[in-house]
Amino acid sequence: MSTAAPLRVIQISDLHLKSQSGTRLWGVDVDVSLNAVLECIQNRHPQPDFLLMTGDLVGDDPDAYHRVREMLKPLGIPAYCLPGNHDFPAVMSRTLRGDVIGRKQHFVVGNWQFVLLDSSFPGTPDGHLGYAELALLDTILALRPDLHTVVCLHHNPVPSRTSWLDTMMVSNHAALFAVLDNYPQVRAVVWGHIHAEFADVRNSVHLLAAPATSVQFKPGAPGPQVDDVPPGYRWFEFHADGTLRTSVERIKPVNA
Repeated sequence: MSTAAPLRVIQISDLHLKSQSGTRLWGVDVDVSLNAVLECIQNRHPQPDFLLMTGDLVGDDPDAYHRVREMLKPLGIPAYCLPGNHDFPAVMSRTLRGDVIGRKQHFVVGNWQFVLLDSSFPGTPDGHLGYAELALLDTILALRPDLHTVVCLHHNPVPSRTSWLDTMMVSNHAALFAVLDNYPQVRAVVWGHIHAEFADVRNSVHLLAAPATSVQFKPGAPGPQVDDVPPGYRWFEFHADGTLRTSVERIKPVNA
């Protein structure tokens, strides 16, 4: 592992904010839980290099993007987002631009590049990667074989081991991996959507999901079921030699 300082990144996902505070999702106050997660980040992982937000920033409410920006301001770091199935990609791009948070498709930091794909599909909660998204990914990877790469999206591209959620996974996941398998510089694929942590490895590529900042779904349940673990986030250390470290942190339970 390189002795140079690693790139430190935080991933949050599935905020499901509404335009009014106090909204509950499956019994969880999404504002309270997000603020608790952000406070946890500030206490345990202060001043990361940037934040990755892997979709469902809002809960079917296009007027809530202004609140997303305001709630992230106290972190004082750049944040890059992509849309999920409860988001509005055009409104997201138009509203989240500038100083605090922005929708990005590709950016480079040091020896690492990040490709943020849109796996949302209008009118359905299901995941799908259109031709333009796959072509963008292929082009970026072909042009920069020298950069370690993290591919980000919202929907899970592999089974999450939770059957009802897997009915909404990326429908053309085979096409995604057909691209990725051509490029050995890909180090990780990360996503949200499943409201739970997930970690696996495929062909030396890390496959990773972050828990939601809102409600948690119980892994392995046959239908939607709230898990009793608290909300959280995933942290990363990306090293110059292409190695990475990662784990999940969760807030303290309310009754702790």
